[in-house]
Amino acid sequence: MTVKLVIFDVDGTILQNSSWQHIHHNLNTWSQAKKHSDQFFRNEITYEQWAKLDAALWKNQPLARINQLIKGMPYTKGAKETLVTLKSKGLKVYLLSAGLTRVAHRIQSETWVDGSTANTLIVEDGCLTGEVEVNVSFYNKNKHLRPILQKFHLEAKETAAIGDDPTLIPLFEKVAFSIAFNPVDRSVEKSADIAINSNDLRDVLPYILEQG
Repeated sequence: MTVKLVIFDVDGTILQNSSWQHIHHNLNTWSQAKKHSDQFFRNEITYEQWAKLDAALWKNQPLARINQLIKGMPYTKGAKETLVTLKSKGLKVYLLSAGLTRVAHRIQSETWVDGSTANTLIVEDGCLTGEVEVNVSFYNKNKHLRPILQKFHLEAKETAAIGDDPTLIPLFEKVAFSIAFNPVDRSVEKSADIAINSNDLRDVLPYILEQG
């Protein structure tokens, strides 16, 4: 097996925290958003409904304010170096996130990774409309694998995936090699080939590069 493509989760992996939560906390909308989160995990609403309810809380917020908050989101220690190192070794790097497109685009601009798929907040006249285009849900990351592979003319047996939460489990089951980085629960850890608990994302590099 030769790994030529690495797919990363963003929230909790490349970045320290959830992009949704980061924005909610800074806009003082977390108390209502927490209710939406609880509804989702009680199976009372779908992921798409959850995302749309959350995005509606930000209606009329200036895009400049959102971009400012996104710019302030802290990377996990060693994350930028990890992405740059993989690129320097000739690997393709892709971000697949149930977070926000603007967050993924920030990382792309700072690390030159090869692409991303996430959820897009709708903007008109410089402000959020309160709507969101849901591309990546809590359960469908595996469905994005085929178009990503087609983009790079690669196969699943040449692909690794890295992330921390249950959204990665369906993807872990499809790729050749998987790393649960600081897994949030036992189910994520069990679904991955290896689990790494560390405050530095560079600790994944030996495992990925030895697959090359």
